[in-house]
Amino acid sequence: MRATRALAGTMLVSGALLAGVTAAPTTSVAGPNNAPGAVSAAKAEVVKAKPSKKKANSGKKKKAKSSKPVAKGCKRTRRFNENRFGYTQDARLGGRCAASRFKGVKLISSYYGHHPAANKALDIMVNLSGSCSAGNATGDQVARYMMNNARKHGVRYIIWQNSYWAAGSGKKKFRDWRKGMHSGSCTTRHYDHVHVAFR
Repeated sequence: MRATRALAGTMLVSGALLAGVTAAPTTSVAGPNNAPGAVSAAKAEVVKAKPSKKKANSGKKKKAKSSKPVAKGCKRTRRFNENRFGYTQDARLGGRCAASRFKGVKLISSYYGHHPAANKALDIMVNLSGSCSAGNATGDQVARYMMNNARKHGVRYIIWQNSYWAAGSGKKKFRDWRKGMHSGSCTTRHYDHVHVAFR
């Protein structure tokens, strides 16, 4: 008789577990009808398990969110030596995207003493001859892309064709950028390259 009750209690607990509920732990009560250590069927409390907040795996792996998502199609290229100055993540991604998206880009680089720092600034060259007119269409495209994606790439400011745009000023047409930043050659006035500074 005792063995039958113990077996019935075990079956009740097992059945509850299979049905998605758990048995609350109880203390066994020794008495004439209960063997010491046996689970009393009358004392077993069946408690529903809390539903899991996690959704069932649909077979698709979710990518972990990072602070700076990798832009689609922005790949390494020979026109940008991204390991040279220990570029920040923003500068590296910005350089990759400029080189990958705009075939007219000739070279992307920086130098020590570059503002704000060598690893946070890029000179995106649209011609290597020092011309004030060659590559202007590509420079316009690069400057517009960097302005429109300033938040994604962490752009601080852009200088192009002797005009300056700061990230906090909102998207603007080139004619509304601040003029007359530099004097001198086509290079110092940024006609042959787009200067992009990153945070």
